[in-house]
Amino acid sequence: MLLPTPTPTQAADVVAIQHLAASYAEAVSRGALEEATQVYAPDGVLASPTTQDAVGPVAIAALVRATTADLEFVFQTVHLGLVHVDGDAARARFPVTEWARRRSDGRPIQFLGVYEDDLVRLPEGWRFSRRRLIPRIVGRPEGLTGRLIPYSGLQDWDLGQ
Repeated sequence: MLLPTPTPTQAADVVAIQHLAASYAEAVSRGALEEATQVYAPDGVLASPTTQDAVGPVAIAALVRATTADLEFVFQTVHLGLVHVDGDAARARFPVTEWARRRSDGRPIQFLGVYEDDLVRLPEGWRFSRRRLIPRIVGRPEGLTGRLIPYSGLQDWDLGQ
């Protein structure tokens, strides 16, 4: 799918939306689920073919917490996606890769999929009004047997807010 080249104003919106998607993946990878839900509109929806739709930040955090409860870690990478901005609404499609390992049996998991997103511009910036996770491959990769190194080496960012 070839989208039209964004105007300069739309290009700034595209960057903001890509930043929003990366913020979600980074927060999920750190296990900061309440932080991850900040990327959703107050009535935002997280949809997946394997779960009931979650509506609103509290339900979304509960859903992500439940689906990751048996995971020792989740490492989600969102890849550069396509974004189409139309005024105060946008659509986006972001490929995603997740690596995880179950606590209960040590089983490694590799997930490849796509987020199909609808977004809305709110006073505080762009937010997801609906994210639909579309699985492409879920499997048990060879490897992923290394030692888990805690995130203790990450520094908190003081953003002066």
